[in-house]
Amino acid sequence: MNILRRILAPRTATRSAPPPTSWDHLAGRVADGDVAVTPPLAENMSAVFAAVQIISETVASLPLMVYREDDKGVRTATRQHPVARIFAGDANEWQTTPEWIETMTAHCLLRGNAFAEIIRDGRGAPVQVVPYHPDQVRVVQIPETGRIRYEVTTPHNGVRRLLAEEVLHLRDRSDDGILGKSRLHRARETFQTAMAVERFAGSTYRNGAALSGVVTHPDQIGPEAAKTLRESIEALYRGASNAGRIGVFEEGMSWTALSVSPEDAQMLESRRFSIEQIARMYRVPPPVLGDLSNGSYANVTELGRWFAGHTIRPWLVKWERTIERSLFSTEGRRNHHVEFDMDELLRGDMLTRFQAYRVAREIGVYNANELRAFERQNPRTDAEAETYLSPMNMQPEQTGAPKE
Repeated sequence: MNILRRILAPRTATRSAPPPTSWDHLAGRVADGDVAVTPPLAENMSAVFAAVQIISETVASLPLMVYREDDKGVRTATRQHPVARIFAGDANEWQTTPEWIETMTAHCLLRGNAFAEIIRDGRGAPVQVVPYHPDQVRVVQIPETGRIRYEVTTPHNGVRRLLAEEVLHLRDRSDDGILGKSRLHRARETFQTAMAVERFAGSTYRNGAALSGVVTHPDQIGPEAAKTLRESIEALYRGASNAGRIGVFEEGMSWTALSVSPEDAQMLESRRFSIEQIARMYRVPPPVLGDLSNGSYANVTELGRWFAGHTIRPWLVKWERTIERSLFSTEGRRNHHVEFDMDELLRGDMLTRFQAYRVAREIGVYNANELRAFERQNPRTDAEAETYLSPMNMQPEQTGAPKE
């Protein structure tokens, strides 16, 4: 049936993010009139690279659990489900699962879409997920049926057509529900401005003299002498590679140090503002990107929590629902679901983690062996390890004993 659908595919409507056209250049929608805001160029900016890297690495570092839920709502982690085996092992023959998730998340952050072909065994269970570069994939909607198919262009196999159930498609926010739209495209002017500032700064440091002062001569010198003096100074101090060299002056010449010029100060402020703008686009607090100009211990700690709850959590939910929809059957989705373990974000903060354990233990949320499991420790064998504690003033309510 799948083969017939591919062969008899009727007229199609292609959904893709096309490259800039001539009209884009004429209308001024391309930076500098000839440079598009493409993902490779955008990643040349440290703020974009850092934002994409911190989000994709953080999402990829969290373990994904598959749970089975019974009729009473009690859920149990299962390791034998085919989806659980994929995310506990390797995503495909050449990528571990964290590497695959990092690649897919970065594709979605930079291009608005991430695609992976689902490889199934003879029973229809998923065994591998193979990523494709978004530039190799076209999303096509069949007008007569409204169904979606994917056309993948590979260097060796030409164009392959895949049905919607054969592809895991992770989208950034979409305008039509079919194709995600890149943040580089949505905020094109913001990224163009940031790229222009970076190019201006690079040109300044590459071509500007590295002196931080002015040389004065006690006598009036002619144009030829001034030209010779200027050329010699430029030869010694021009360019970033000559910054910081020591100057030796003769004939009573003196050196007057200069502070940062207003133009340089404005350029530094513009670069800082560009970082803030890019941080807004990716919903990443500037201190997380390494901009600590306004950071303190208190606000950096709080912004770290904000990053987990408002930046990472939405991506985890997007991933969870996409995995359930793509890798589980209709029947499987009724009693199975997946969930990332966000507790791993506290793995590097032992004090906060153990303080949370103490509270959970004292109010009876976890027993000792459950807490040891969180820490990858073997269970205790004594009976007390399986006991749930409760505060003294709450015991009657929990045990059902009559109140005095």
